[in-house]
Amino acid sequence: MSVLTICSLLIYGIVMVVIPRQYTAFSNSRIDMAAEELEAELEHIDFQSANDKIYEFCMNNHSAALLVTGENTVSFGDTSSISESENSFTVSIVLQFTDCETPSSLTIVSAASTTDELNSTFLHMLPFILIIILLISTVSAWVCSRVIVRPILDISSISKRMAQMDMTWHCDVNRSDELGTLANSLNMMSLKLTQAMNQLEQANEQLKAEIAAVNVIEKQRRDFFAAASHELKTPITILKGQIESMILEIGKYKDVKSVLPETLQEVENMEQLVKEILSISRLEMNGLTEHLEQIRVDECLRAVIAQLMPLAQDKKMEIHDDIQKAVVSGNRLLFQKALHNIVSNAVCHSPKKSEIKICLTAEKLTVQNSGVTLPEEDISELFTPFYRVEKSRNKMTGGSGLGLYLVKTILDLHHLPFSIANGDHCVIFTIFLKR
Repeated sequence: MSVLTICSLLIYGIVMVVIPRQYTAFSNSRIDMAAEELEAELEHIDFQSANDKIYEFCMNNHSAALLVTGENTVSFGDTSSISESENSFTVSIVLQFTDCETPSSLTIVSAASTTDELNSTFLHMLPFILIIILLISTVSAWVCSRVIVRPILDISSISKRMAQMDMTWHCDVNRSDELGTLANSLNMMSLKLTQAMNQLEQANEQLKAEIAAVNVIEKQRRDFFAAASHELKTPITILKGQIESMILEIGKYKDVKSVLPETLQEVENMEQLVKEILSISRLEMNGLTEHLEQIRVDECLRAVIAQLMPLAQDKKMEIHDDIQKAVVSGNRLLFQKALHNIVSNAVCHSPKKSEIKICLTAEKLTVQNSGVTLPEEDISELFTPFYRVEKSRNKMTGGSGLGLYLVKTILDLHHLPFSIANGDHCVIFTIFLKR
């Protein structure tokens, strides 16, 4: 507002000074040109005709004139008042009339009253002009604040929120100028930053999940080796004790031949444990990179049943099977090993004279053994390495605890979901063949 007021006053002052001067110069130039035209008209005419033209000239140009011919002087207008003005303009010309022998002198005087009146008018109008200038400046300043400054303040406030990573805003500056372009750019930047932050949060959550999974795997690896060390330590300790007793011929160990079968059994148990550990290690390291083929699940299952049938007959167990054709893709030897462990568990952990039902369709395989159930708290831990429901670790009542873990590893590599659950006085193991 102050700038507009000062600029307007400066412009008004310049106009007040320049216009009267320019008007004076223009007026004098016009009088001078008119005097030249008058001089041309007064040549070769008589004195009386010249008086009429001079009078007409003074009326048209708001001037006064004094015509001197010899001793005669003729006045046109009030020459006395004009001559008293400091800013009057005077033009003198010499004329020769046809009816006069002597030349005549014509003096034209233009008054400066018009210039003085302009200056006076400007000064008189100054208070009103000042009021108008202040009013226009006030309205212009208000419009400027509403149209330009307010959007800038809004954008500045939004930029502060952006600096605090607050993206819950939208810049509602609907304009087509540079401010509108800036507002649209801020909105677009906010949208992209929000998307980037969401992606980073998702990536962060995924990274946390992966780190947690790695930590779980690392814990499982440590637990696996700790349990493997414990499982290997027991038969080695037994072997060491038996061999030392045989060397020292202590008690029954004097008869070496009668003790050697027991020692051999411990060696075989340790060998089987090492084989299972090596199998799991190879699976986790290499996966299914070799020997991939279309596996006939029905053929593998019949081969497993044939292998385990003598054990089932020894326990006077009946195996009822309903086997249809089914095919999966993977490693035949590994998949058959998993099937062998599942059916073997069903045979080994079922009581005598019980029944085992095996049902295979194109969608799933179920193995159900009767007469036994699992404690609910143990079901979630069955696939943990070296975990056994029977806690005594007696080799006569169970295996090493790696059988189901090996099954889980093989089925995970084949991307086949599975489950184990209690039924009505039975345990049901299910493999879903259709992913």
